[in-house]
Amino acid sequence: MNARQLPDAWDLPRPRYSGYACVWCGASLMQGGRSAGIASSARGKRYAVEVYECLPGQGCGSRAAPPKD
Repeated sequence: MNARQLPDAWDLPRPRYSGYACVWCGASLMQGGRSAGIASSARGKRYAVEVYECLPGQGCGSRAAPPKD
């Protein structure tokens, strides 16, 4: 799991909330991905969806980890 703050589920484009694309960079996850956690939203009806990120060494997973706050 990632220590980064997940975006609001309501703001995610369809490929990202559907698990087809990385929640962070939008890269295709056709070659695989891993869970980044549960993105949620409290706007209107409560909404939560599991989102995915690039595997290490692929897409944004090959970049250095962002600094921790």
